Amino acid sequence: MAKLKGRWAALVAACVLIPLWTSVLVRSYAWIVLLQRNGIVNNALVDAGLISEPLRLLYTQGAVTLAMTHVLLPFMILPIYGALRSIPDELTRAGRNLGAGPVRAFLHVTLPLSLPGVFAGALMTFILALGFYITPALVGGARTLMMATLIGQQTIELLDWPFAGALSLVLLAATLLLVVVFRKALSLNRGFDVRN
Repeated sequence: MAKLKGRWAALVAACVLIPLWTSVLVRSYAWIVLLQRNGIVNNALVDAGLISEPLRLLYTQGAVTLAMTHVLLPFMILPIYGALRSIPDELTRAGRNLGAGPVRAFLHVTLPLSLPGVFAGALMTFILALGFYITPALVGGARTLMMATLIGQQTIELLDWPFAGALSLVLLAATLLLVVVFRKALSLNRGFDVRN
């Protein structure tokens, strides 16, 4: 995406950005339509003769992971895209001219310079995933508990406020710890080099 130009760059950027223009609720219901027992995926697999009876795809951990990946992928792609766009092409060409192969040039030039984007994307997607409530509740059902759905269950259904407060505090502490670790890793990134 970072290396494309013209219409192809616009097309790939549109494919990445379109999920951001759709509500999380609409996207979750779309996954329900795709993955339900009589949904599009199961019907296609049965019609193709790959399976004899519909699979249980909905209300599983895999369905939640797939739906959350669909929602969070743009938040990972865009910071990496920004970091890759800021790397001058001359640096990779210089590495190749000095005898590095494509893999070595990537490991020693592109990867270290793109790490701020990787760190920013990973931090952003992790923090957003911690607060996911709608997608796991709809696509995963009662069997799949994420931290936000567990806290919601403790406060709304079980009325166990102390346990919900403790879970929230642990979640906040883990998030703050992760932010500090990422900031430290980002500050050390200037001298980062990948060795074989």
